[in-house]
Amino acid sequence: MKWYKYDIKDLTENEYNKWYSLMSEEKQLRVDKFRFEDDKKRTVAGEMLARKAISDWCSVLPQSIVFENDEHSKPYAKGLSVHFNISHSKDMVVCAVDNKPVGIDIEKIRHIDLAVARRICTKEELCYIFGHTKDNQDFTLSSDNGVLKRFFELWTAKEASVKCSGVGVSGIKTAVDKSHIQSFYFDDYIVSIYE
Repeated sequence: MKWYKYDIKDLTENEYNKWYSLMSEEKQLRVDKFRFEDDKKRTVAGEMLARKAISDWCSVLPQSIVFENDEHSKPYAKGLSVHFNISHSKDMVVCAVDNKPVGIDIEKIRHIDLAVARRICTKEELCYIFGHTKDNQDFTLSSDNGVLKRFFELWTAKEASVKCSGVGVSGIKTAVDKSHIQSFYFDDYIVSIYE
């Protein structure tokens, strides 16, 4: 497995136009409908990163890669023996490639309403996030940086797992098998990869 990251602030107009031109007409139309420039950049940068990663992994030219979607709408590179997955958050885009199914998720660690944790986490995961024992079920919401890091660590692990399996968001409440997760912190971001 190999993963790549890219900051959309580094995407020049020439690069944007080059990678946009390689996108399918359907994807170009989707990009054109975005209202905000950063949304357009994230999508084009995701395409660029996937093409570069697959090109490197399979020793093919980036422009020769054709993307299609499987029956679950998960994209794949037609005719190539590679699995990939893309994610983005704020200014960062990430892509993972492997010879077996892989899921990746990135999130910028930021202050959020942690009430969402109650809807997506098991009791054990809530204990981990809020630093309580199973006997102490007083899960007071907190803006503590350690709590936020643990929440986003679990959130990205769950997202990466769901993206790898292709089961959709219905699987997000399931506990994650941490033996299949690798997590990395850089700047204010966390990336989790499920393989």
